[in-house]
Amino acid sequence: MSNYPYEFNEESIQDVFIMRPNGKIAYLPYSVYSDPSRIVESVEVNGDAQRFFLNEDGSYPFNLAGPAVTKVLDWNLQTEDGEPKVHPKQPALKPETGYFLDLRRMSMDRLSMIFIGEEPNYPEDQAVTDLPRSDSGYQLVPKAYQHQLKETPEQDHLYLAFFNHPNKTRSINQFYSYSVAYITAEELDQWEYSAALLGKLADGQESHEPNVDLTTKHLETYYGETGVQATALSPMDLEGSIEPQQCLAFACYVANIRTFKG
Repeated sequence: MSNYPYEFNEESIQDVFIMRPNGKIAYLPYSVYSDPSRIVESVEVNGDAQRFFLNEDGSYPFNLAGPAVTKVLDWNLQTEDGEPKVHPKQPALKPETGYFLDLRRMSMDRLSMIFIGEEPNYPEDQAVTDLPRSDSGYQLVPKAYQHQLKETPEQDHLYLAFFNHPNKTRSINQFYSYSVAYITAEELDQWEYSAALLGKLADGQESHEPNVDLTTKHLETYYGETGVQATALSPMDLEGSIEPQQCLAFACYVANIRTFKG
């Protein structure tokens, strides 16, 4: 690791590339999707919870509980009384159907590789050994909404689940606090990956910016054209490749929602 030219930045390796159905690529820094104003669900290990998808009995919608990338249905956006769910931080913003990206499922193996050989660094008060379970388990999608499982959402609004302490090592048999952010398709437009965006993010500060054209080509070749749906990378994973410091120098997660076709 010491010979690798990239300076390890714990926050920047949580950034996400979104390969969108419209052929464009969005780039979401961790600081953007973790902003409190975008959080619709936040569950702490001490029992405190801002619920959105999580039910009061601890059960979770089955269609959101498995894949790293899946669809959010109309049913997921209704209360048990059939009323539309409200964004807790932005009541005027109506949550809409789209895609659910679960970074929790993508991060564990990658973090295990990065911190291999190190002692667990997750404070005891931020993790509990007993995973909270519900007698209800998971909620199956009602038959009236199952047709949406094979339909393509009209727009790529994004619900993004992530650990509240993403850089801490963890194990598969523990429960950790997490949040879910809501990013609209219009916001994804604003975060289109480009040299102008990277310049804006740098804000005049010296940084090792990647070659945008090279990164875009890399993403399209290895994830877009191949139909790979999701992956987790570290810049350190690219050691030995051609000019790794110029390609994917910031990001870490890639989600390809083009794989859902109508």
